[in-house]
Amino acid sequence: MDLSVLDRILWAAGFAGNTVLLLVLLFRKRWKGFPVFTSWIGFNSLRTVVLFFVYRYGSDHTYTFAYWGASYLDLLLQIGIIYELARNVLKPGGVWIQDAKKMFFLLAIVGAALAVVIAYFIKPTARSPIGFWIEKGNLFSSMLTVELVVSMMFASTYLGLVRNSHVLQIGEGLAVWAAVALLSEGAYSHFGPAWHGAILDKIRIFTYQCVTIYWIISLWRPEPERRTLAPDVQTYLDNLHQQLQSELTSIRKIEKH
Repeated sequence: MDLSVLDRILWAAGFAGNTVLLLVLLFRKRWKGFPVFTSWIGFNSLRTVVLFFVYRYGSDHTYTFAYWGASYLDLLLQIGIIYELARNVLKPGGVWIQDAKKMFFLLAIVGAALAVVIAYFIKPTARSPIGFWIEKGNLFSSMLTVELVVSMMFASTYLGLVRNSHVLQIGEGLAVWAAVALLSEGAYSHFGPAWHGAILDKIRIFTYQCVTIYWIISLWRPEPERRTLAPDVQTYLDNLHQQLQSELTSIRKIEKH
């Protein structure tokens, strides 16, 4: 199997982008706050090399097996990143913020249900059972990622996160890439690979490379410090918040009776 010059350039650019981003995460010690995200970037870098050589020198069957196997692991890592970002946003002090936690899980349930419905009605054209469910999983993951990142943007305003914090920058890039991947994956699954399939793949790859550059620049820069309160003041406010929540729950119970 041979590759065009453009395909070779995109493949090489993808490997270079992931590798540089991985070095930034390791050198700037961002991996400590985002271990799953770092693992995903490292996996993407390794997958690019492996799939290139399998595609170039292996058989169609071998490449198909390697591609779908890598896609399955990629899906699991993306779900892990969603949880990692939510944990960073909604658990800034080591304890879940109850109001934000309830809001997040409510939106997560609604988003997951919506993603399931959309993934159900789109019928992938993959012939193999594994490919069929992986494509549905990709649609579900992309839709859920967009919804959850938007939810975290609202939660960040409530929790006072600065606009250019690393967790939000990762979320923004992930949302842009997931939105483009959702549109291209949906078109690919619904119309089939013959419907501008090659162009859709290149648009998705180019978008991911642009997002990778954005992550490299953002994660290399130091994260602006969020204004913090003295420990005793923060403890007092946390206790006051819990007390108010408890009293509000009691009032609601009284109103029901």
